[in-house]
Amino acid sequence: MKLNRQTVKNKLVFLGTAGARYAAFGLIRQAGGIWINIEGTDIHIDPGPGALIYSHKKGLNSHWLSYLIISHRHLDHCADINHMIEAITLGGKRKKGVLLCPEDAISEDPVVLEYTRNNLEKTVIIEEGLEIPFENGKIRFPIKHIHGVDTFGVIVENRKEQISIGYVADTRYFDKLIEAYQNSTILIINTTLKNPKPSIPHLSVPDAEKLIKEIKPELAILTHFGRTMVSNKPWEIAKTISDKTGTKTVAAWDNMIVDAKSRKVIKQKR
Repeated sequence: MKLNRQTVKNKLVFLGTAGARYAAFGLIRQAGGIWINIEGTDIHIDPGPGALIYSHKKGLNSHWLSYLIISHRHLDHCADINHMIEAITLGGKRKKGVLLCPEDAISEDPVVLEYTRNNLEKTVIIEEGLEIPFENGKIRFPIKHIHGVDTFGVIVENRKEQISIGYVADTRYFDKLIEAYQNSTILIINTTLKNPKPSIPHLSVPDAEKLIKEIKPELAILTHFGRTMVSNKPWEIAKTISDKTGTKTVAAWDNMIVDAKSRKVIKQKR
């Protein structure tokens, strides 16, 4: 299903569901991040490897984008950021777009190159509690995550349409995540591990289940799968979580489309 300027309205498009380096750079799944449209405003979160190509294949025109968000500097989340900036700005021929990223993404050894960054309208450094209003809603960064580098999850919301999309980026589990993402109507959780591994600061299935049980979104979406998740049929894991929590939970697949207003998956394909 290809999208266009009209059909993308209030949609989430999963341009990749690979988590961590083995799955993303081993090409087990795509890793292009998540494209979100809220009442006509386009936002791309974590444009990892292939983001530019995958968005084009879905009919998503990079020129539409107003915001690019990097949750953290690991390349499975930002490898295509410079390509996306070049596309948005027509190679620097026009000033367009706002980049939201942690400070260490643009400081020493930057993942966002200075010459592409200079073509944007603005670059904003993410800090805990930052809020960015836009014409049809608000982007919030409710809490700093625990992940080895500066990492922030995101909430994109439009209260008028009762849309609140919480994106729990890479992190070790900690209880404050529950309060931070409360009131999310759609909760996206980067669930990289099937079972907890204390040495790896990523969320596991039990962590995701706890977040869903406590936050109680209308729809929960698992994504950013590592090898143990992919090999253990994440759609079956999601069904088990649905049964245990009473919250509809789905495992995202590459190019999955979700309607933000109805909280329904548009295209059923695995």
